[in-house]
This record gives sequence, C-alpha cells and structure tokens, in this order.
Amino acid sequence: MEVTRSNFKEVLPLVAASIENADFLVIDTEFTGLINGRDVSIFDSPQEYYTTILNGSTEFLLIQFGLCAFHWNENEEKYTNDAYNFYLFPRGRPGPEKIFLCQSSSLDFLASQGFDFNKLIKEGISYMTEPSETRLRDFLTERQKSYTNDKGTISIPNEFKSQIEDICKKVGVFLKENKREEMEIDRCNAFMRRLLFQELGTRYKDVAFVETKVLENKDRVLKVTRLSSSQDRKSRDDEKKEKEWEELEEAVGFSKIARMISQSEKLVIGHNLLLDLLHTLNHFFQPLPSDYQSFKEFAHCMFPRILDTKYMSSLPPFKDKVNSSVLQHLLATLSESPFSLPEIDSAEGRGYKYADDKQHEAGYDAYVTGLCFLAMHTHLARMRGEEKRRVTGDSVLLRPFLNKVFLAKTAHQDSPYMNLAGADPTPSRDHVFHMMFPKEWQRNDINQLFSAYGQITIQFLDDTSALVGLSRRDLAKTVLRAFSNNKKVKLVPFAKYKGMNNKVLPTPALERRDDSSPVYVKVNTPDAARQSQANVGDNDIGSPVKRSRSSSLSEPAKQTARKRTSSGIFQVQDSEPPPKRAELTDAETEIVKPREIHPRTNGRRKASESEKEKRKETKKADIANTERRKEKVIETFDEKSATQCVTAFKESDSWD
Repeated sequence: MEVTRSNFKEVLPLVAASIENADFLVIDTEFTGLINGRDVSIFDSPQEYYTTILNGSTEFLLIQFGLCAFHWNENEEKYTNDAYNFYLFPRGRPGPEKIFLCQSSSLDFLASQGFDFNKLIKEGISYMTEPSETRLRDFLTERQKSYTNDKGTISIPNEFKSQIEDICKKVGVFLKENKREEMEIDRCNAFMRRLLFQELGTRYKDVAFVETKVLENKDRVLKVTRLSSSQDRKSRDDEKKEKEWEELEEAVGFSKIARMISQSEKLVIGHNLLLDLLHTLNHFFQPLPSDYQSFKEFAHCMFPRILDTKYMSSLPPFKDKVNSSVLQHLLATLSESPFSLPEIDSAEGRGYKYADDKQHEAGYDAYVTGLCFLAMHTHLARMRGEEKRRVTGDSVLLRPFLNKVFLAKTAHQDSPYMNLAGADPTPSRDHVFHMMFPKEWQRNDINQLFSAYGQITIQFLDDTSALVGLSRRDLAKTVLRAFSNNKKVKLVPFAKYKGMNNKVLPTPALERRDDSSPVYVKVNTPDAARQSQANVGDNDIGSPVKRSRSSSLSEPAKQTARKRTSSGIFQVQDSEPPPKRAELTDAETEIVKPREIHPRTNGRRKASESEKEKRKETKKADIANTERRKEKVIETFDEKSATQCVTAFKESDSWD
C-alpha cells in the first residue's frame, strides 16, 4: 500500500494494527545518497566503521521507508503480509527547516528505477526527532497562553499608521454592511500581519475573528470572519488552537510509526541493515552520538531484537551455496533446491506478491527480505529435523544471528559484523601494512613484489599508497625485514599507520547530539505524547506498550550508562567521576614560583643569625617591589619602548 501525506492519517490505524498483530517486521529504506567523503576501509574495526559511516552519511535524507508486517494465519498455517511504502519528506513550519545532501549517482539510480520525485516533494510525509518535537510542543503551549493577555502589545511605527488605519476602516465597512461572512487582506508582510492582528483584535474583538490563511501557492493572507456571539468567538479560538495542534501532529508524521515499531519490541529484520538502522534512529528518534559504545546501547534499547539477512546468509549452511548476497540474487538462490520460498498471501491492496517485481521500491524490498528470511528459517528447521514454519521470539534457530549487523566492507576480513548486544570481534592487524610505492605502479606490480609471501589483499588509498594484508600471518615479521632496505617502497605496520593517521585527522566539528538536557533525552512514545499534550488526543496510535529495559551489553561502558524506562525515557547517567586535576611538574613549579623557598626550622635546631638577616632582607625587598608595582601606571603608549617579557620557550624546545 502506498502511503503519502494525503492518506497518512486514515492509514495510521491500519499500520498500528499490522504492527501489533505481526510475528516479525521487515524494513527497508531509500536515501538521497550513501556516503560523503572517505569510504570505509576493509581493515577498519567496527568502531572505526561506525565513525566513518556516521560522518559520511547522516547528512543525507531518508526519502522512502518500506514496512512489511508478517502475521501467521492459523487456519491456513501460512504467513500473510501487510506492506506499506511511505514517501517521506520533512517540511518546515511548524517543523524545523531541514538542510540535506544529495548524491547525483544515487538520485540517477532511483530515477532509473521509476522513483517519483514530484510525489516525494508534494506528498511526502513529514517527520522529526523527539527533541525537536518536545521543543515545538513547549513553544506552542506557551504561545497559546499568550493569546489571552496583552503583554505582547507593540507600538505602531509612524510609517505604518496610515496603512493600518485604512485596513481597519475597510474591515469596519465589511462588518457594517453585513453582505459577506468573511474577507481577505492580502499584500501584507509578516510584520504588517502582526500589527493587524493586534489592532483588529482590539477594535473588533467581539464582532470579528482574525486568522492567517495559507493559499495553494504558499502565500499568506489574513482572513477576517464575522462573529455572531461571544460563544462564537470562544469556539473560533478553540478551533484555532486545535488546528495548530493538528499541524504539529502532521509535522511529527512518520516518526509516530517508527516509535510504534520500537515500542512493539518485535523482531525487526532488514537486508544489509546498518544504514537503514542509522538513518531510522537519526531522523525519527534523536541525533546519533559520536561515541560508538553509546550508539550500540541506544540502538539496542530502541530495537532490542534485530536480524540482518545479509549477515545470516554469510554464515553456514548458506555461505557455500550463496554466490551473491545482493537481495535479488539471494532471492533467486533461495527459490532453488535445496531451498524453497514460502507461499505468502495478502489482503487485496494491503501487501505484495512475488510476481509484482518492483525492485528498489522500499515496501517491495522489505517484502522480498521477509521471503528470504522465511526461506532460510525453514531450511535451518529442516536441518534440525523440525518442521517449524512459524517464527517464534525465543527460537533457538535465530540466536546466532540476532543483533549482529553485517559490515559489507570488512566481511571477508575478521570483522564481518557489529554486535549491538555484546562484544565485537577484535581481530589482530599484525598481518596488515601501509605501503608507499611509485606512482606508476599498478596492482600487478604489488602482487609480484609479494609473490613469495602468498596471497594478499590490497586496498588502494591513492595513487602512491595502499593497505596490504597477508593471508600468511606468520610471515608478517619476515616481510618487514625483507623490505626494510627497499628504496622504492616504504612499509609501515598497520597499527603504527593508524596511530600516525589519527593524529592528523581533524575531529568532526558537527555536534551529533541534540540533547534537551545534560542528564537525559526523552524518546517519544504515544504515552509520552499524550502527557505533553493534555488537551489533544492521539487516538490513532493505539494503546502504548510500557516497558522497562536496560542495555544488556557485555562490553564495559566506560563513558555513560543508559537505560530505557517505562515512561519512554532514554536516560543517561554518569558512570565515571570527573578527571582529577593534573599536578604541576617540577619545571612548571619553578616557573610559577621562581623565588627560592627557604627551609623552615623543625624545632630541633635554631636558625643562625645570618639566616635570620637574610630572611629580613628578602622580606623587605618583596614589600618594596610590591609598592613599586602599585605606583607604576602607564600614561602613554610608546611603540618604540622595549617590551619586557618572560621567555617561555626556546627554538630548540619546539616539538618535532
């Protein structure tokens, strides 16, 4: 089912029911680009992988979200699917203005697949993060309180007085003639509209109602409506406030569905899931943290059970039978022996069929991912001598794959996944080297150079450098000794190269978090939304599921401890005391206190007369110096006068 802003409100209850009844949910997304800047290295650790993707992808826009809910039909003993294809486009007013990147190759690819960009911009459903929503709700609440007082009255500048007076007279004539029910005042800028709101509201408070009207071309005019009674004014005021809340709810838009998925705690499945997960969290919940451990806790808290079919297909018993894990290739492989695709039905207009073939439409790709998952699940069950066709939450079959997100670039190395609920693999990189070589060299030249050391893996960084990994790890030290005197190439161990590289790489200037307070960040839930808006119900969402869950990561969290409370709070608590203040070194102590410190007597011997005299003279000199500093005042500035300064460093003290 295609969902846009025109039918989103009526479809929302159907989506809520699909999520509630599903055994598992499958998602897929489309973006305006993949990565900006440096790409991931095949030898990156999961932490480095996350940092690179975070800095290079989060400024792109998520423009289509596919959701496919699979629920079990007891009578026919097979699955049916409800699939939704959402067009998403964040729009300002009342939501925050969104600035984003586009990648020409990504847009060209989507266009070649029939993506409708006109529909995206005209009919895309808005969304926002929870901190943005909280600020807008608070702002609107305070603004509506000001409607009933005159504290916002401003004086009319002289240059506007004649225009304001003329318009007020025209409104008076309109009200007196009693021929029409409403009139429009156009050709007014924002300041003029503000003044007219004030003046018309004061002069015709009991007989006219003034509001802003947005035309189809986005121009704004003032609409004046005749009132019949004081009760009519009250109903108009209530109607205006209710409309403002409705506009805010529309701006929150798709974020409600993303939070429904989170609150359901259902198994969430995707294919090559990392970018889908990052964009979902970043656009609908809150900006992603720069700290990798915090991201893992955050992701696991929002989606406690995740499965990546690309990672699942990369392990036995599928690994040897799957030549390509590209989604459509995987589907073709799983439709042949020894695998088989399940038969999946759907209600008319609510889901997809295998014959639809709408590749790279997010909803259809989510449906295909679900088919692949069920085919692999059924194959695992048969290997265990079972005939399990229904997926259960505590299935032993799924445990090796849960909460492990596939890392495509490093898959054939030792870091094929990111573990959201435990420790990541920490492979040694002793067999990897950074290599500098002549510009004219090609891949064959490097292969020939290492021919005596077995098969190698090469990743070119630029025209004169590359990362080289040995398949024979035991020969790493031999290679270093062999190439130590080679004048054409320079070989540096991977760990040393990373250390040098990290020193010159700039720290990302973009602040990732958008916390509303230093202690916690709220994650919006249907229940929390109702609490923050007492007078406006959110009946489309359905009953919220309360939960209390903390992260179950086995890795020690050195920075912060986070937990999801029953009220939907993603809480951040400090787990480490602030660092102690560094003590001064001996050299620093000498700079701060250059004067000699005389030893004090300890009571066992008396100070000699000469020592007493020295102390007296030193004290007198200190007092005299203090008096001179008090008396010295600079009366004129002499650019030729010599400047007195303290030499802190010499040229020889500079760091290499």
